[in-house]
Amino acid sequence: MMRLQAIWTQIKLVVVFAWLYGWLAVVREPFWLVSSLLTPISIVVIMTVFGGLHYMYFGLLGGLAMAVSSSGGFTIIGDATYLRLELKFQSMLLNTRLNPVSYTLGLALSELTYALPGLAVFILLIQAMLREPASIYLLAVSVLALEWVTASMLGFTLSTFLSDVRYGWSLSGILGFLLGTLPPVFYPAYLLPTPYIALVSPVSIASTVLQYLMLKVNYPSTLIRLGVLILLAEALVFTMIAFRKSRWRSVK
Repeated sequence: MMRLQAIWTQIKLVVVFAWLYGWLAVVREPFWLVSSLLTPISIVVIMTVFGGLHYMYFGLLGGLAMAVSSSGGFTIIGDATYLRLELKFQSMLLNTRLNPVSYTLGLALSELTYALPGLAVFILLIQAMLREPASIYLLAVSVLALEWVTASMLGFTLSTFLSDVRYGWSLSGILGFLLGTLPPVFYPAYLLPTPYIALVSPVSIASTVLQYLMLKVNYPSTLIRLGVLILLAEALVFTMIAFRKSRWRSVK
């Protein structure tokens, strides 16, 4: 019973922090919502112009995976570094019941709030063109959730080792763009020497699985099963690393 109460307390703390740092900030500065759309939409437009309708489908799924990882995941690096170094907010939480994983989830949910309009645009476009049943979206959301957790936990852990806020903003942009655009995020994996190259990044894994689910791309079933298992393992491993190895207390 005490264990359940502790878990419920952490969930409430996550929601409150996400509301405070995410929803309230979005309501006050809605202009920032546009920024989450710019890079993925730009890539989709370029792919459509040069590749036609066929590659636009791949672009939309890749844009969805990229938006989840960059806007909802790796962006946490810059904000977590800023909160820790400039506002000393993380130090204020040391004597509370909030643990590193709950703090990361709350901050990641707040980042995801900014990305929701962009994600909604991608989902509406995908549904308008592909007409997928609800069961496919349940599977897709599960895959994207694993990608989001992986990116968020990795991003937070990295942020705790940075000594300057400028490094945080730079690293979040570099990781978000690099992992979000590496082939085959926006391309079919069969264009690579081997489709198993898609397993090197959580973003490319998510994009490849989405291609398999929604575009019915004829990938080996072994590739998809292995991709999902790797994504699940990455989410669990990076969550444990964030809990045990991140610098929750500042190093003098």
